[in-house]
Amino acid sequence: MNEAEPGLAVRKAGRPRSVQSHQAILEATLEIFAEEGLQGLSIEAIAERAGVGKTTIYRRWSSKEDVIKEALDLFRGEHPLPDTGNIRDDLLYIAKEAHELFKRNALMGKLLTKLIAEIKSRPEIYQAFYDKLATPRLQQFRQVVERAQERGELRQDMDATFILYQIVISLAYGNLFTELLFPNTQTVFEPEMAVDALLSGIGARSSQPGK
Repeated sequence: MNEAEPGLAVRKAGRPRSVQSHQAILEATLEIFAEEGLQGLSIEAIAERAGVGKTTIYRRWSSKEDVIKEALDLFRGEHPLPDTGNIRDDLLYIAKEAHELFKRNALMGKLLTKLIAEIKSRPEIYQAFYDKLATPRLQQFRQVVERAQERGELRQDMDATFILYQIVISLAYGNLFTELLFPNTQTVFEPEMAVDALLSGIGARSSQPGK
């Protein structure tokens, strides 16, 4: 009985190491992809940065593309958008959340830039991002739009999908696009200003700033 206990302890300790290496592989994959793009990514590079052997990776994934697709789960956000009952507050939350995300996690902006670059050459990679990360959030954004239209805060003569696109472009990714288009300027993305500017176009007259 006493001789079996050390062996049991070893088996229990092995599982955390496996989980740790799995996490390290996924993180290394995202870091290299954000730095070098798909062309600069390889199983060898992932293994070296993660501190594991290539066989450890090949036992779980058949290609670097498969590793990337699973690694995107690390950015999955599970928290729902709050329903404040006021469209300006809802939009301000979206704008501030996106602003803080890109400010807090520089890897996210670099990763999205590389994903956009792969849309034409490797659409399956971008599709994985869209399915895992973009789609769930877009569904929540749509609910925000539809609730606000029902409350009479957003223009009902505009299609909900069109309004949704404006929110995504100007608020969710506004900060990222600003830095991409004007990398050498001191342009600052201001969530409040962006929300009020957007509402001046999509908002019902009573919900527009100053009305």
